[in-house]
Amino acid sequence: MNVLNNPNLGSQQTLTRDDKEYGTFPHVIIINDPQMKFKGQRTICFDEFTKQAAPADIDLREKDIPRILITK
Repeated sequence: MNVLNNPNLGSQQTLTRDDKEYGTFPHVIIINDPQMKFKGQRTICFDEFTKQAAPADIDLREKDIPRILITK
């Protein structure tokens, strides 16, 4: 997710998958969405969230990307 209205929340990342580069985005975060509420949505709005620690088995390509859980 590229967070535009809260630039302090994310970090700049170049996103790639299968060796294909999709671009560099200035405010990237990972949203924990276990119920897949936001699957397929191009944009979402949220106000309340908690920052989460990186898991121990994190993919090294994601180590500098902040993670959040939307609480409302």
